[in-house]
Amino acid sequence: MLYWIWLTQIPFIGPIAARKLIEYFENAENVYKAKEKYLEKIPGLSIKQKKNVIEFRSLKEAERILENCEKQSIDILCWQDERYPTRAKEPKDAPVILYYKGHFKEIERTIGIVGARRCSQQDKHRAVNIASECVEKGITVISGMAKGIDSYAHTACLNAGGYTIAIMGNGLDICYPSEHYQLMKEIEDKGLLLSEYPPGTLPTKYTFPRRNRLISSWSDKLFVIGAGKGSGALITVDYSKKYARKVYW
Repeated sequence: MLYWIWLTQIPFIGPIAARKLIEYFENAENVYKAKEKYLEKIPGLSIKQKKNVIEFRSLKEAERILENCEKQSIDILCWQDERYPTRAKEPKDAPVILYYKGHFKEIERTIGIVGARRCSQQDKHRAVNIASECVEKGITVISGMAKGIDSYAHTACLNAGGYTIAIMGNGLDICYPSEHYQLMKEIEDKGLLLSEYPPGTLPTKYTFPRRNRLISSWSDKLFVIGAGKGSGALITVDYSKKYARKVYW
């Protein structure tokens, strides 16, 4: 797993470039050991990206991250793992590794539920009803564990005995928002916590939009509830449209 972590820590090597390297060399260890003459043959990578693969050939940071994962009971899902859903791997910018806590189960159908952090009682009831109906139909509920609609959807799913996935914009050793600590523990116990960020990564205005694209890619459909102008949920909508997912308001 060290080589997979290493690949994601190379400067200027994002998910798209990492995926090109994996597709060419078959796995992360082969990328690490690749000679420069073979790297030069890969189309679609800049000179700087190819240079960085060579210059940042050290496993020290990957070893530190893996050690932190082991201390925090965080597991790692890599690109070639059969548990990585096909739907989530379709977009070109899908991460080659994801950090997770909880347990995987066979996922046949998924629905993303996102919306306003400050919402009306009517919107709250709608989120609860949709999540509850998903459980009755055996559909996995996906959201971002944010305040408001996200948390209501997760909670309703858990209360109904369903399976929910929370995709987070920070390392899984951090609970954000902090008041959702108990919810986070319940999702870990009964569902799945996911993040593309290693432990210790703080939430920022940059990590949340990246998180939102994963909510879209992991969901077959997206329900948007009470999201007004400027809401982060609209970023999720844009990604859902980009990934050809149906969006319901």
